[in-house]
Amino acid sequence: MNTKDYYKILGVGENAAKNEIKSAYRSLAKKYHPDANPGNTSAEEKFKEVSEAYDVLSDDAKRSRYDQMRKYGGSFGGRGSQGFDFSGFDFGTYSRQGKRSGRGFGVDLSDILGGFGLGDIFSQYFDMGRSSAGSAKAVNENDIHVTVTIPFELSITGGKAAFSVKKEKACPACGGGGAKPGSTVRTCDKCHGRGFINVVQGGFGVSRPCPECYGKGSIIENPCDTCRGSGAVMGDRKYSVNVPAGITDGKKIRLKGEGKKGAGRGDMIVTVQIKNDRFFSRKGKNVYCTVPLSLKQAAEGTSVKVRTALGRKIQLTVPPLTRHGRMLRLKGMGVQSAGSKGDQLVRIHVNIPENPTEQEKELIEKIKE
Repeated sequence: MNTKDYYKILGVGENAAKNEIKSAYRSLAKKYHPDANPGNTSAEEKFKEVSEAYDVLSDDAKRSRYDQMRKYGGSFGGRGSQGFDFSGFDFGTYSRQGKRSGRGFGVDLSDILGGFGLGDIFSQYFDMGRSSAGSAKAVNENDIHVTVTIPFELSITGGKAAFSVKKEKACPACGGGGAKPGSTVRTCDKCHGRGFINVVQGGFGVSRPCPECYGKGSIIENPCDTCRGSGAVMGDRKYSVNVPAGITDGKKIRLKGEGKKGAGRGDMIVTVQIKNDRFFSRKGKNVYCTVPLSLKQAAEGTSVKVRTALGRKIQLTVPPLTRHGRMLRLKGMGVQSAGSKGDQLVRIHVNIPENPTEQEKELIEKIKE
């Protein structure tokens, strides 16, 4: 097995300068970022790999230690090994119930390393998973991504948006225990309830999930008919998110701890999508709308009620001889956030008759003048 070649992953030479490494990372991170490749697991893995490489090579101390380890090659484990290669081993750890975090091949050294897995040791050595760019949080495999569409008015005023997500929840039949109601659950005889067993591998004492109970520590004799022993079923979970006033289309809101269960429970990332409105549009903090008037109203002046994006109706005075396309301002009726207020701009649309009378022609000329 060979140590990961971080230089090759980033596509730079071994003597690459910091700015060259940074430039290569930015280009690759943008290309493989999960937000740019939704649902693409291979792109997600590539993004993790690129972030891991940058995390090491961008830090002088880590890079120096990495170069020292890398030049020895060889394999990990056993006597006489001349190198340290962690590829192929599981950087995650198993809990006492046998649940693991991270991906890999299931080798765990938690027993002989005082409760720490290789992930803990490797992360302490290279500070893995704590990228200065915050990429670790962005690629948490336990995060859930949802899109919520909100009305235009809510994006202006702010407020709560309710939505539902199909998500695992405790089985209502067995209460999440996994056993058929009325039946018993016995402690696993092989691991004695610990969820893992100790084996010798390559001269090391390692722990593995118990093959008898699959790391659960207990045996369900009569599985629940509803969830088939898993203890969970899929169902609609209702949520609400606080939408700040003036939010823009595509903004993300994070609900902490509402992602998938597991080690390092993820978050729910809510992408806000603003529904197009027939009457309103927006630019910056200002809101725009169009109000139609007859030729007579535009020529003589009038007063009309105008609906605002704040949910109110304002009496708007239209002065005489108002031409087509003129903008009238409703002060402070736009986006209200960060201590400032936008306006609502009302565009006047004058309906000109296709075949105007002589009197209408005179009014058109007056408006033009």
